[in-house]
Amino acid sequence: MLNGDAGHLIAGVKQTADGLSITMASFRDKGGSGAIDGFLFAVSIVPAIMFSVAMIEVFDHYGATRAAGRLLNRILKPLMGIPGTTALALIASLQSTDAGAALTRQLTDQKIITEKEKKIFAAFQMAANAGIGNFLASGIALFVLVLPNGQQAMPVSLGLCLGMNLIGQVLAANLMRLVVMRQH
Repeated sequence: MLNGDAGHLIAGVKQTADGLSITMASFRDKGGSGAIDGFLFAVSIVPAIMFSVAMIEVFDHYGATRAAGRLLNRILKPLMGIPGTTALALIASLQSTDAGAALTRQLTDQKIITEKEKKIFAAFQMAANAGIGNFLASGIALFVLVLPNGQQAMPVSLGLCLGMNLIGQVLAANLMRLVVMRQH
């Protein structure tokens, strides 16, 4: 399985003069590399993640995250009901679900955000699960899906799909906001 052969299945059956002719194929069709594909993908996104983490540290060192928190408070409070101090966790959650969750827990433990704000923010985070990280690190947003005959498989680029993903996150946060408001 690790070298690409995860088993076989029947790809075709034909009746011949000698009996049945069965054509077999592997789960990955012909060839394949199995776990190697996943490993190489993981290695290919490491530089993007390392760069993101490094830039966050640089911005934080020079006070940009505090300034962004004040600026984003004017946007995030009316838009989703969360404070601008969640800006770093918000950016991290767009890159990595785990990093966003860890920073959100840190904000909760330090009592920077309330339980209500945490629920709203968690709904935002989990609606797309690191959408930008998954789209941009793989480079998929730059390409339009094309069929083997050269025609477009989708009439729009995947960048539009990323935009819809982000809108879905804001909608999820606001749905949770409504639920939380009804509880209190």
